[in-house]
Amino acid sequence: MSEFPIGMVPSHYDHRLSFTQSSIHLGKWENQESTVLFNSRVDPIDYRNPCGTVYENQTECLQDGEYVYGSIVEYACNEYYSLKGSRRRTCIGNGRWNGRNTLCEPGGKESAIGKWPWVAAIYDVTKKLLVCGGALIREQWVLTAAHCLASGARSRDQKDFLVYLGKYYRNDSLDDGFVQKREVSNILYRFRTDIVQCGNVSTIIFHKGYNLYNFDSDIALLRLTEPVQFTERVQLICLPTNQFIHLSEANLENGTRGTVASWGENVLDELSGVLTEIEIPVLSNAICHRDTIHLTGRPDSSQTLSWNSFCAGHHKNTSFQDFQAACPGDSGSPMVFYTHALRQWQIEGIVSHFFIKESCSMRRPGQYTIFTKVN
Repeated sequence: MSEFPIGMVPSHYDHRLSFTQSSIHLGKWENQESTVLFNSRVDPIDYRNPCGTVYENQTECLQDGEYVYGSIVEYACNEYYSLKGSRRRTCIGNGRWNGRNTLCEPGGKESAIGKWPWVAAIYDVTKKLLVCGGALIREQWVLTAAHCLASGARSRDQKDFLVYLGKYYRNDSLDDGFVQKREVSNILYRFRTDIVQCGNVSTIIFHKGYNLYNFDSDIALLRLTEPVQFTERVQLICLPTNQFIHLSEANLENGTRGTVASWGENVLDELSGVLTEIEIPVLSNAICHRDTIHLTGRPDSSQTLSWNSFCAGHHKNTSFQDFQAACPGDSGSPMVFYTHALRQWQIEGIVSHFFIKESCSMRRPGQYTIFTKVN
């Protein structure tokens, strides 16, 4: 999932931003207005192998436009922003900054533990990786994207997958200390009631209309070998019903916002370490077709948008500060809407594919995500 951070602007944007950088260099303090606070100090002073700027577009308070060797930069983010990467970095002897790239992610991207109790993580046993998201819709049934489970047009063996529920961290060892699972054989695990539940798949059912070439009917069901145990962190998501079909129609109207939570890639093109969330608007299929064709210059670029799918994302005029997007690794994750009339969350679609295949860091407004309709 992507939210462009304050302080990092992709190369395809031509913006000039102001930042707060409170820095001391040779005893001189300068302050400039901002949304992010950078504190830097120079100790000791040494002009050998100077480091370049931390980000090419930030306001500088430097000697000849460079930080000197030994400079220490400390970062902090304003309220509603979370800091990622190294909080403290030093200009070291090779003229580079040590530590990891630092950014402030807007919008509270990380989800609270247990906030989305129906979100499932699909684990590929052969790849040893969480590959997709899913949604718990019944005690033994999880909904996901068919392409997550496919080998060509057919389903892979059910033994190739495990399903996690109640999960928050990508790393098992961080989920409340450890994932609760009991080993019965090398790859068979049984559900436990405490914390994270991890179980086997007994059956995979593809939609009969699934097409691997255009992602039509990109939806599948996983049947678990045993029913889940409901806890505060493991709950069902409500499905649309014919009785309240008007609610689904309202949810999928142009401009209505829904939420997607998953473990997909972030703006650094790294798989997210925790469950993250974005809120994006639904777009009418007509707008989705028009904008995609305009962006790509190809009349056939949006042909995979069919009657059983819908489009969501931020239009091309959205500022990068407000931009959020689904990214690689988000496939199969549910898009949910809060229904005030019923006082419940309801699933309307699952992440299927993108018209324009870009890495997360290169996704921009006007590049939309296609969801398979659940109803």
